[in-house]
Amino acid sequence: MNSANITNPEDIPLEPWANLGFEHPDSEIVEIYQLEQHLGTLPQVAEDIRNLITRLEICHFKFERHILRIIGSIGSMKLNLYPDSIGSAHPKCGENAWQADKTGRSRKGQEYIWALQTWLSGEQLPEGDTRGIPGKLFEEIYSSLGQRDKHKELLVSALLDRLLWNFETERSTLIEQFETLIYQIDRTDICHYAFPENIKKTIEAIGELSPSTDFEGCGSSDEEHQKISLKSFTNLAAWLQGEINETGRPLGERTLLKRWLVACLAKTIKELAGLEKSMPELTDPEDLPN
Repeated sequence: MNSANITNPEDIPLEPWANLGFEHPDSEIVEIYQLEQHLGTLPQVAEDIRNLITRLEICHFKFERHILRIIGSIGSMKLNLYPDSIGSAHPKCGENAWQADKTGRSRKGQEYIWALQTWLSGEQLPEGDTRGIPGKLFEEIYSSLGQRDKHKELLVSALLDRLLWNFETERSTLIEQFETLIYQIDRTDICHYAFPENIKKTIEAIGELSPSTDFEGCGSSDEEHQKISLKSFTNLAAWLQGEINETGRPLGERTLLKRWLVACLAKTIKELAGLEKSMPELTDPEDLPN
């Protein structure tokens, strides 16, 4: 890719690529930035769509759905997935947030949080619970955590902070003693495709005071998500080269603005999945209408 028109690539803002962890722009980001410079002032809807791309996560259980909705938004230049609505049913938004979730995932996550809070408070295994938490879940958690000690209490507090996005537990001492286990805790969330197995394994790891050997956490991707990524990237790259396919058909008329957004999406998917593929050369902006 040609980056000759950029006098200093280090001046390119990397905030839009925050979900990829770049410290310096590569040649593909440089070319996408060059394309952006021909657009002038972006319409608000384009900024909102770009924000959605920045928030895309390969480990999210709705990863494929989010890709398709972003593609639909690019095609219509109308949002059908609002950034502020993402995560609104997550327990971090309150213990009743699960009521807005249709999948049942948030309710189950909230039950884990309630049960862990009960254990942390020092209560014995409850015989009944007015919130409707299954008794078997209490038994599972109490059994997995085993004999209580100060380290387990601090680690459970750290897990609760992670699930609720609070991060209030003092971590310096924990990191010194349990660095790898804290890393596992920090990669545990209910929106991960491996939920609830990921939380079960983390609770078991706290009980053993040792990290899991087969843990899948935030940032990971299984075979299914790799396949989704490869198919999506391949079809988006083909659209960028002028081909029409099932994925690209909803994108409609090829314009400079859409080409930039599709390039941003394709590059993001490629990097999230670690695909050893190259972005296609981008058409000369003079060849496309805005």
